[in-house]
Parts: sequence; C-alpha cells; structure tokens
Amino acid sequence: MSFDKRALKHGMKYILQRTLLPLWFRSGMGKKPEKRTVIFADSNCTEPPESMLPLMAELERRGFDVKPMFCDFSRTGLAGQLGFMRRFMKAYASAGGVVVCNYFVPLHGCTKRPQTRVVQLWHSCGAGKKFGWAAKDDIPPDFRGSVAKNIDLVTVSSEECVQVFEEAFRLKKGVAKATGVSRTDLLLDEGYRAECRAKLRRLHPETDGKKLILYLPTFRGGASDAQTQGHEAVMRLKTSLEGCFTAVRMHPRVKDGICDLADMTTNELLCCADMLITDYSSALFEFTLMDKPMVLWCPDLDDYIEKRDMYLDIRRDMPCPVITDEGELKNAVTEELEKSDMGAYADFRTKYMSACDGKATERIADFLTKGR
Repeated sequence: MSFDKRALKHGMKYILQRTLLPLWFRSGMGKKPEKRTVIFADSNCTEPPESMLPLMAELERRGFDVKPMFCDFSRTGLAGQLGFMRRFMKAYASAGGVVVCNYFVPLHGCTKRPQTRVVQLWHSCGAGKKFGWAAKDDIPPDFRGSVAKNIDLVTVSSEECVQVFEEAFRLKKGVAKATGVSRTDLLLDEGYRAECRAKLRRLHPETDGKKLILYLPTFRGGASDAQTQGHEAVMRLKTSLEGCFTAVRMHPRVKDGICDLADMTTNELLCCADMLITDYSSALFEFTLMDKPMVLWCPDLDDYIEKRDMYLDIRRDMPCPVITDEGELKNAVTEELEKSDMGAYADFRTKYMSACDGKATERIADFLTKGR
C-alpha cells in the first residue's frame, strides 16, 4: 500500500474515532454495567485468534460471560464494518472488560467507563521488528488518532520489553507489564507438547522418524499486499535434506500462502518442531521456550532494516546463525540441527521471555476479575 493510501486510511480512522464511534458508545451508556462480561474483539478474523483462546477459557472457568466479537475487515464491505463497530461500541459501553490482541480502532474511539478494564494481549513476544509509532511504515507520522487510549494493561514477555511497548504505543508508565504472554503457557505444558506430537504422528505418519523443520516467515508490505521473501530457497531446501520433513507455514495475511500441515495450529507445530527457520517473525522468541535450535533466513536483511528496522542488532544479538546467502543455508541448517550447546539460546530466552513461566494467563485473568 502506498504512503498516500495508508495516510488516507488512517485519516478515516481518526475521523471515525472523533465522530461515529463516540456517538455509538454513548447510545449504549444507558444500560447497567455488566461487570462480569468480558468482550474479546478483533477486526482481522472471524474466529478467536490463538492469542486469545487460553484467556477466554480461563475466564469461562471462573464463571465470567465471555462475549466474542470478530469481523474480518479485509473481507467485509464498508457497511458490514460500520455495523460491526456500532455493535461493538454499544456492547463496550456496558462491558466489565475488553480484550484485544491487535490494533483495534473502535477501542480508542471514546472515553470508556472507569470500571471497564481493557487488556491488550498483542500478538507477538519479545522485541524484534519495530512496530507502532516506532516503525517507519506502520503508523503515518501525521496520524492524530490513538492506538492506546483506554488501555489499562499491555502484556509483555519480559521486563526487557516494557520500554519497547511504551515507545511503540506511546503508553504511560505502568501500563505495559511483564505478566508473560498468555498463549505461551501451553508451550510450557509438557502434557500439551506430548499431545501435539501424538497428533502429528496420527495425522501425518509421513513425518514419523524424521526431524521436523518448521519454516515460519513473517510478511512484508501491508495487510492488503502482504508477501513473503525467500520462500523459494526453502522450497528447494525441502528436497535436499535427508531425514527431515520441512513444513512451510506462511503468514495468514499472505494471500494464497503455503500452509503445510494445515490441520494443525501454529502453536501445535512449534511444540513438534526440531528446528525453526524464520526471518523477522516474533515466533523466534516463542520457539526459545522449546530449547531447540533455529536458523534465521534473511535474504533481504539490509533492505528490511532500512524500511522497518529492529529493536535488536540481528547480526550481533541472535543466538543462532543469520543467513543472507542461499548458498550457506543448507550447511547452517545441518550444523545447527546437530548443535548440543544451547547456552546462547538460554541467555536469549532469559532476556526476552523471562516472564513466560506457564502462569501468564492466570495473572492476566486476575487483573480482569479482581473484585468482581
């Protein structure tokens, strides 16, 4: 998407936040607050994202009324989008809590009731590629709206990441907290890991006895023109590695993207993989919880840093090989698969994922439910 189109899109969001959204919110203010109702909302999907599922289940277990509100704006016309936002704002006006895991324009289009608690789970861990106000191509510098108004808690994976989120969302001190990231709880559950491995063997016996290499690249471009760089090299690699099964899982925003082993979720595959190949995806942080090796395949590294930039020095700070030349990719994968000293990975995990201890969901649920 060109800068002009992106600026126009954000301009329309700003106008919405100043006009229709607060009007719709006020129309729902007459209803008595429902302290035990928590809305889970997203405008990029029609089903709950993986990031939300553990917290939804925990709140239901505690007897709360969980209200899902999802709409994929990329597949919905303007009338449908406006109708969804109107329904959300009216429900928001009386809800005890709201949970999101991505940018969600309606959330910031009013002044919420003080008793409504709003949690931003965000959909990535660690501090990799820049985002929000810190990124060169994420939010136009002249955007006058908000991506953080009304948020009471942003959950992050370690103390190291708190300042990153404060910068990205322009948060007040104390809003971003190292609670851990809810969806990582399952990754640390050995029973869940065993179930995932058993499911893989049952559904895909062709993987049995082989090393599973999972390729999870992020996307370039915007939501409407998302694309992957470097996947052709990994497709060639698939046919040359003996004793390995390489599964390619492109980002959901990539239209008609490759999705191997489609009957398993990304979380399930992370639990089964013997190695992760990625580029700038935050999956690299989550995978450190597995105590397994990684390779970063970044053929467009210099260009990506120039256009998007990163919080860490990817060449210096990563615990694994960072490859930019296809001729070096196979050797890097082979050698890293045989690696036995995982000390560098452990240090990296401690720095960026230390709050992810298997109890993040419980802590976040406590924040939403305390006193209710």
